[in-house]
Amino acid sequence: MTRLLHAHPAIDVELDAFDSLVAIHWGGRREPVEVCNRWRIEEAWWRDPIARDYFKVVGPRWLALVYFDRVAGTWHLERLYD
Repeated sequence: MTRLLHAHPAIDVELDAFDSLVAIHWGGRREPVEVCNRWRIEEAWWRDPIARDYFKVVGPRWLALVYFDRVAGTWHLERLYD
């Protein structure tokens, strides 16, 4: 089962010396993660651009989909997998 978070809450992340995602800070907790997959999207560049780097990550308790919004410069949690 998956839970899509409609608000896509902002999160803080930790990156290592190579700019690889190693942990997520959300809901007052730090979750170490490992990146399983990543991809980039760019859409609607002619009106309201969307430019995101997506990361499917696995942590000790869950699997999640997070993204870096390259337009706003912010990280967000989009989906949690059970």
